[in-house]
This record gives sequence, structure tokens and C-alpha cells, in this order.
Amino acid sequence: MPVFRDEFVLGQSEKKELAGIAETIRLDLTLHRNPFFNSGSLTGKIKDVSGNGIPRATILILDENNEAIAAATAGNDGIYFVPRLKPGSGYRACSLAPGFRLSDTVFFDMEPNQLLEKDIVLKPDMDESWSIIAGIVQNAYGMPVSTASVELCQVEGNEAKLTGLTFTNDIGHFVIRVKEIGTYLLKINAAGFFTENIPAEIKRQKSIVSISAVLREDLKASKGIVTGIISNDEDEPLPDADVILYRTGAGNTLVPVAYTRTNHEGIYLFVNVPPGEYMVNANRPVTVG
Repeated sequence: MPVFRDEFVLGQSEKKELAGIAETIRLDLTLHRNPFFNSGSLTGKIKDVSGNGIPRATILILDENNEAIAAATAGNDGIYFVPRLKPGSGYRACSLAPGFRLSDTVFFDMEPNQLLEKDIVLKPDMDESWSIIAGIVQNAYGMPVSTASVELCQVEGNEAKLTGLTFTNDIGHFVIRVKEIGTYLLKINAAGFFTENIPAEIKRQKSIVSISAVLREDLKASKGIVTGIISNDEDEPLPDADVILYRTGAGNTLVPVAYTRTNHEGIYLFVNVPPGEYMVNANRPVTVG
């Protein structure tokens, strides 16, 4: 049996009154071509891993540029129908339903006037009841702190048990999943800052909790370290040697700023050193006579 399709979009003329006897009126009408004249349709079944139809599942159609161009909802039997898809290639479809994870992408091409059938399988979402803690970490000046570690600890009595770990991105944002309802503590650490402990409460499943943390700069931790090995001309490390740290001042003068001694491996260490240009002077006095 032939299938009939409208070549043009249904049009409607203006209104004119025919009043006089044997009067003639003119009603012109310009029709516009149906943009979906050669379009195809996509149908199929949204089903679980056992082949059972999933009622009221949503299907989304994307073009080759990942732009959403159509959507539909499956019936109680899981059958869906998406009409008016222009002929083309690179189409993709995905589906989602409560209790299931977003499906894998199904790729397809559409021929003119084609009725294409594609089934989509959804897998159960075992993490559907999980909650989300989303936050931002900044310094005292409102600038993002990147690569800060965020430890998620569940508080039970006087103990805090580590249950998750993530890191902030380049703009200081982080997202971490939480499985159970309860009281939590976020331990946020970043180089050059004091550790910040932020409480968080998950009161119901599938909730989203927003956290904003401001880290205080640790002025000592943010300073540098000067270290090295003192050895003799036979490349043997010198333990218990005196080491003086000099900073280059105005006019290239050397100003002594710190003193220490080497350990048994000849290693010395200066910490909390402010920015600047430095050198060391070392010697090892011995008792004679």
C-alpha cells in the first residue's frame, strides 16, 4: 500500500467576505515546502538486560556535533518513536530511566523516508542513591586553590573514618560521591596553607551538598628550603660541620641569616627561608693539643 506524505506545510489564507450577489473574491495562498518531506523515523525498544521493556524511559537524539535535536518518551512497553529526522549521518542516541544508568551511545545514519529500528539496553544504576558533595576551595583573596587534596571522613562517635579522596581542579572545584546518610568531615590540604576541616551533613539520599572552603596561608610553610651536603676534597661527607647561610644584600654584600650543623651524613638543612639569593659558608673546627 502506498504511503502518502504532505509535500508542503498546511497553509491557511486570509479571510474575505463574500457579500454581494454574483460577487467574486480572490484568496491566494503560498505554500511552503515541508522541511520533513524526506525525513526518516527512529523506533525501537528501551529494555533492561533481561529484555524487558522499561516504561517511560527517555531517549535523546544528538547530531554529529553532539547537539540535541530530538527527544521522546517510551510507552509503558518500552517502545519509543522519534519522527522527522532529516536524512544524514553521524546521528547518535542515548537513553535514561529512573534506577538505570545512562545507556551507551547508539550510532546510526538516516536515509530518506527510512523507518529505522534500534533497541537500547539500560543497565541498573547501583549508585543511584549516592549523594554528591560539590565545593570550591579558595584563598583569603578569593583566588582558587588548585590540586588541594580533599579527604572525606565519616564521623562515627569520636572517630573519623576515611571513605573518599579527591583533588581540586585548576579553578578550585571538587566533586566527591557519598554513599551513606550521616555526618562527614572534609579535610582540605594544600601546600603553603593550613589544613581546613569542614563539616558536612548528608540528611537524605540523592542529595547535593555545596561546600565553600577558604584556606589560610601558612607563611612559614610557604617559604623555601635550602639544603646540601658538606664533604671534603676526597668526596667524603663531613659530619658535625658548621654551616652558615648568607643572603645577598644591597651592593652584593653577604649577610649571615642562619646557622646549623651537618648530620652524620654531612647533610644540612635550612627551613622557612624567605625568597632571595643565598650562599653557604662551611667549616669544621677540631680540637688539637
